[in-house]
Amino acid sequence: MTTKPSSAPWADEPFHLIATPSKTLDESLGHIQCASQMAHAHNFILRGLNAIIQQAPHVAIATDEHFKAQDVKDLLSYVQSWVKMVHHHDWVEESFIFPEIDRFTERPGFMDDPKHEHELFRDGTERLLAYCSATKPEEYRWKGADGMQKIIDSFSQDLTNHLYAEVEVFLSMGDIDGAGLKKTCEEAEKVAMKTGSLAMLYDVFPAVLGCADKTYEGGHDFPPVPWVLPYLVKYWFAVGNGAWRFNPCDWWGRPRPLEFGPR
Repeated sequence: MTTKPSSAPWADEPFHLIATPSKTLDESLGHIQCASQMAHAHNFILRGLNAIIQQAPHVAIATDEHFKAQDVKDLLSYVQSWVKMVHHHDWVEESFIFPEIDRFTERPGFMDDPKHEHELFRDGTERLLAYCSATKPEEYRWKGADGMQKIIDSFSQDLTNHLYAEVEVFLSMGDIDGAGLKKTCEEAEKVAMKTGSLAMLYDVFPAVLGCADKTYEGGHDFPPVPWVLPYLVKYWFAVGNGAWRFNPCDWWGRPRPLEFGPR
């Protein structure tokens, strides 16, 4: 369970968060450790998606009395950052985690199923990125044939099915070299950090930190970032960017009430 900041709808719905395997299973086992880290990373994506779905319908459009162009700009910017977070996570899996597991298990194609699942939602996330990049605040709509909801609905179920299923894939690896799995997951964290460009400190990393509920299920310390990073993000990289109003957590992983909701 998460420590919800209020009784109002929050980023743990409509798509349910993933239970952390290490809370009930032995984390000293390699496949449990990897499954737990994957669950944390996937919950970042789920919280971001839920935060968008919960808040976007309540951002006033151009025909509304309380329309503010800046609110729409910030929403579209936030959604772009969320898509980039998803793409970076998938890139780390496809370029490092999947081939590394194939290599040390000596089972070519062992991770093909999770990889192919990426293809089911990639077009949809790319359409969403294009929509948010090209849409002017006056043109933004949540509902309707040309609205953002329709794009999200086109891929969100495939995406969430994949996020749930991939954790189960790691949980099924109990017969695989645990030390090799642990090393792969530890290296994957380093790859994710090293391949993050300076630009990502302005968009992707603030989205990651803002979706990392560290109170979830009694608390955890993921992602393992340098203690100074949240301070750098808050006081330098995120300064003046209203997109981060849409994050469901503060920079230290504490849940907070959603900025936009039913009035």
